[in-house]
Amino acid sequence: MKSIVVPVNFSACAHNAALYAADLARILKADIHLINIIQVPVTSAEVGMTQYLYQSMVDTANNSLKEMQTELTRYTHGKVRVEVSLEVGGLGAKVKEFCQEVKPYAVVLGSTGSTLEKFLTGSPLASLLHNLEYPVLVVPENAPFRHFHRILLACDLADIGSGLRQSLPLLKELRAHFGSRFDVITVETPKVLANEQSVFNSDAWKKPFEDLYPDIHFIRTHKVDEGIKEYLKYNDADLVLVFPKKHGLFEFHVSQSRKFAKQSPIPVMSLHE
Repeated sequence: MKSIVVPVNFSACAHNAALYAADLARILKADIHLINIIQVPVTSAEVGMTQYLYQSMVDTANNSLKEMQTELTRYTHGKVRVEVSLEVGGLGAKVKEFCQEVKPYAVVLGSTGSTLEKFLTGSPLASLLHNLEYPVLVVPENAPFRHFHRILLACDLADIGSGLRQSLPLLKELRAHFGSRFDVITVETPKVLANEQSVFNSDAWKKPFEDLYPDIHFIRTHKVDEGIKEYLKYNDADLVLVFPKKHGLFEFHVSQSRKFAKQSPIPVMSLHE
C-alpha cells in the first residue's frame, strides 16, 4: 500500500494540500499520513513554557488532527485511510525521520508565497528538497486537484544522464494512472543550448522513453523561471517535475529556481537522483 505524507500546521494552505493529497490518494489507492510537529524552544524559559502550556499545545494539535482526519475520511467517502501523528521537535528533522519510517510515495506540502519562500530559502523544511529520498510535491494555496494529463519535465544534461532515467518507473506509473503526456524542456542561454541540442536530439537517451512519447522543447532565455512561465503561458500543464541539485534546481542561480517555485501557478514535484 502506498502512503502519502502531509505535514500540516492547520493553515489554509496546509488544508488545501491535505485535500489535494486526498484526491491523489484516492486515485493511487494510497493511505494518507497527516503529521503535525510541535516545535518547543530549546530554552523554554525564554517564552515562559510551562507544563500546562505545553499540554495545551498538545491537546489543541491532537484535536485539530482528529478533526482533519474526520474531514478527509468524509471527503473521500471512506475510501482513503487517514492516519495522524503528532511529533515534538525540529520540523525538518522530524519530517525526515517520519518519512524514513513510513517510506512514502510522496510528501505533499502546501504553500503561499511567503511560506514557500521560507521553505526554499531557510526554513527547516528547505532541506527536504535535497535530503529526502522521496518526491516532494509543493501545492499552491488555491490550486485545485487536477488529473496529471500533461506533465512538464524540466531537464538539463545532468538530468538526462541520471535523474530523468531513474524517474522512469514513476513516469510510467503516472501515465498508467492518469494517461499522462510528457513535455521535456530545457531552459538555457543560446550559447549553452547550442552545445546541448545535439545531446537532446540524439536517440541514445530517448530509447528508454520511447513508450512515453515525450515532446521535446528548447526554451531560449537567460532565466529559468521566466522560461518555464513563458512556456506555461501558451502550453497547458498540470504538474512540473524538477530535479534538485546541491546548488539549486537545474544548476542555475539559486534565486531563479526559487523564484519559479514561489510563483508557479501549478504544483511542482521535486525528484531526487
